[in-house]
Amino acid sequence: MKKFCLIAVLVLVLGPGASFAGIYSKPSDDPTNPYDAPISKSDAAILEWANVVIDYSPAPGVDSSYQNPETGYGSLGDLTHDQVVAGVAPGSITLGFDTGIGNKAGADFAVFENGFAYGSPNGVFMELAFVEVSTNGNDFARFEAVSTNTAPVGGSGGFSGWDSTNVFNLAGKNKSGWGTPFDLDQLASHALVGQGLLDLGNIQFVRLVDIPGTGDYLDSLGNPILDAHPTKGSGGFDFRLTEGIAVLNGPLPCPCPEPQACFLQGLWH
Repeated sequence: MKKFCLIAVLVLVLGPGASFAGIYSKPSDDPTNPYDAPISKSDAAILEWANVVIDYSPAPGVDSSYQNPETGYGSLGDLTHDQVVAGVAPGSITLGFDTGIGNKAGADFAVFENGFAYGSPNGVFMELAFVEVSTNGNDFARFEAVSTNTAPVGGSGGFSGWDSTNVFNLAGKNKSGWGTPFDLDQLASHALVGQGLLDLGNIQFVRLVDIPGTGDYLDSLGNPILDAHPTKGSGGFDFRLTEGIAVLNGPLPCPCPEPQACFLQGLWH
């Protein structure tokens, strides 16, 4: 059902016969792309950055020098196929904010990584991650995503570039200095919203979950997700607190004097 719903949404947005490939933004020089125009880290629209690491749980194998998301880079790690089969959890990091994120017109926040242009056409050395959001820190909704790459456009294995125009709603698809935008409107029909457990006008937590590039993890259409793999030491998605998640729209005003009570009463929308 989720696969069907995402296809239906994309058909409505892109038109009948859309291939869902080759239409998304290029590594950085595509600021007018109608679907996911990259955000510069110096964009004047940025209100604040995530500034608190709530939880950092890297996968096995990350060098200690890359386990410092507050002062350097916090790599999430890169699982092997055997580790995925064995049920080893992928690396993840959960971030908090001074104010938080609200749901207004267009992209509400952007996620940055340290990839770089590599390969043609539109190649990026990318280490991808799922993006999830939460109001209460316990219940997280994951953005639907698309990744239709089947082979790199440059290099191979752990040093390879992949076509960014085939990737949508996955953090890490853009090169360093350019963030991938996320629009909370896309979660409007999520079950957590209907249950009153997720307020899109008041997002206080964002979680990034690494995607091993083995193809074991699938996008929302059932395609295997591929990226540079295997990587070691600083493998997997790399997060830097000072320039990792940019807020483009702040939380909507709460009509109650106490925000927590406001959320529990379902009035913060």
